Amino acid sequence: MRTFPLICLSLLLSSCSSVQLPEPVGLAYLQNKPLHLNVGRVEVVKQYQSSSTPPHVENEFPVPPTAMIQQWVQDRLLPVGKSGHVVVTIEDASVIEKPLKKTGGFRRMFTVEQSEEYEAKMSVKIEIFDDFGNAKGFAYARAQGSRSVPENLTLGQRRKVWINMMEKIMNNLDDELDRNVRSYLGAYIS
Repeated sequence: MRTFPLICLSLLLSSCSSVQLPEPVGLAYLQNKPLHLNVGRVEVVKQYQSSSTPPHVENEFPVPPTAMIQQWVQDRLLPVGKSGHVVVTIEDASVIEKPLKKTGGFRRMFTVEQSEEYEAKMSVKIEIFDDFGNAKGFAYARAQGSRSVPENLTLGQRRKVWINMMEKIMNNLDDELDRNVRSYLGAYIS
């Protein structure tokens, strides 16, 4: 009869193993040269308004998605002309937290499960206007991703997962924006 408590203890200890966190991805687009646009200025419009009510959690992130997109604009779009302007509209920059269903019963005591899933979406429209406000062209891109986390993560570990997820999404958004700007607004690249 003494073996049952030992088995339970060994199962409990094995379920408390260390959490494997993802390695940082980094923002790959920082390696790329800025896109030199033949316009006088670049403006950012935040069409998406972050919500601080659940299930939205983007404001809890170390760097909110809206701020990541604004930084991308500063890093990648360089106005080198004298007339016209670019309007970058942030259409979506949301992160939703979804609770995941957990196992019930006796097995629950010995299982570390995924507790939440985070779904992030980013979409951006880049438009070029002349000095009279006439639209001359646009490029659009969107990227999304999701990641679930185990219930035993600390807040610091959870933030590392969030950063990793957002870096991947931002890199994907940059790839698509770069490709689409070159395809649809190529006449304005110097």
